[in-house]
Amino acid sequence: MNVHSAAGTGRSTPAAEVLARHPAVAEVVIVDEPGTLGGHARIVPDRETARTLSRSVVLEAADRLGGLAWHEPADTIRVAGLNRGETDFLYREIFVEGAYFRHGITLPRAPVVLDVGANIGMFSLRAGLAAPGARVIAVEPVAELAAAVRLNAELHGLDVTVLQTALGRKQGETSFTFYPHNSVMSGRYADAAQDAEVLRGYLLTGDDAGAQGAGEDPGGDGRSRSLDRLVGDRLAARPRRVPVTTLGNVIRDHGLTRVDLLKIDVEKAESEVLAGLDEETWERVEQVVVEVHDIEGRLQEVLGTLRDRGFDVTHDQDPRLALTPCHNVYARRPRAGVGAPPAPVFDGVPTLRRLEGELRELLARALPSAPPPGRWTAVPHLGPAPGAPAPAAPASPAPAAVAPERVAVLARAWTDLFGADALRSGADFFELGGDSLTAVRLLARVEDELGPDALTPDLIFTDGTFAGLAAALGSGRPAEEAPRP
Repeated sequence: MNVHSAAGTGRSTPAAEVLARHPAVAEVVIVDEPGTLGGHARIVPDRETARTLSRSVVLEAADRLGGLAWHEPADTIRVAGLNRGETDFLYREIFVEGAYFRHGITLPRAPVVLDVGANIGMFSLRAGLAAPGARVIAVEPVAELAAAVRLNAELHGLDVTVLQTALGRKQGETSFTFYPHNSVMSGRYADAAQDAEVLRGYLLTGDDAGAQGAGEDPGGDGRSRSLDRLVGDRLAARPRRVPVTTLGNVIRDHGLTRVDLLKIDVEKAESEVLAGLDEETWERVEQVVVEVHDIEGRLQEVLGTLRDRGFDVTHDQDPRLALTPCHNVYARRPRAGVGAPPAPVFDGVPTLRRLEGELRELLARALPSAPPPGRWTAVPHLGPAPGAPAPAAPASPAPAAVAPERVAVLARAWTDLFGADALRSGADFFELGGDSLTAVRLLARVEDELGPDALTPDLIFTDGTFAGLAAALGSGRPAEEAPRP
């Protein structure tokens, strides 16, 4: 491991020497940065002990992210996603709550898995990380999401084939509605009013329900307006045309003699997907988990289809979706047996947030009087040769110098929601425990004092740091004109 000096003298600093002791650190430099107490730690992750983190910075340096960003919904996993809020939701649903591994659904060794409606590939990762030798076919018609699946599979070294297509009862082409700010609701049968009702229902019974009371309106005209704005923003649509093939064709074209688990989450198109299986290909499917939108008797229709094909079937509904028509159906062939949910296996130090936490502890033990770096960045290499000063990153904007009275409104609302300790430029809305209803309360507080459209809801989900929100708010311009970092 190598230690470099910020001063360009060739002598390492005591803090950098301590950080370099960590086995996940290949190289490190701490550079001075205006306004950042303790400086900026630039770290090259070790290729062996921090494989995922190391791969991610190499991929980013090669411009592979495109319009995606790295998200770390937990200390154990780093993924590419469209926005932080959705990534956190998908991780919680799939990894923490095990939504697709209930009622005896499990995976054998070296399974074959079909992930239909893959989104950014969170379920593909869950299956691949839990079952060594897994072969995953991920089906995702949205180009931006399919790109995320490919990148995440490469990042984690998994065998995932990505098919950029929709599935239906026959081949062809179809209209498709993509919601870039709420991609999990994108689909062939999008309906603006219906989808808004479902999303509003989820927000009122979701993870923040305890703060409001399950099923209750957020209260007050301001909050109700902010909720409506948040729903409208999340469902800004981009219509497009996508190709369609059948599930039977996918199974035959890829030579799948068996499908150990078929997962389907296609937003009201589940019956169409199942209709694309014929007698021969149905027999190759061992287990099915499908999200069903119970509209016009669709739940009973899907349950009947699976029972008629010889599956043992059950279903449930997440309590947070009680105000929506969404149910999960679980089906197993009797020969498949019942097993415990498989546990995913992660790298030793897979995320920057975990590495930062361990390095802070290491530094506190070794140099208790030294302030830790105020900023931490993982990079593929340090750039300048040893002994030369590393380039400092651009300083964060100082919105208070532009419109301090507007930023003060945000600061008061932020402090009331998260506490005084959270009032710092790098504090992240989601890392502090914020969610959709917290966003509603934040928007309502800001708009009550500064007027409608003072802050765009989308910004909370794309750059949810206090500095990012303050920069947009402090500009004094309408939200839609505010600069995006």
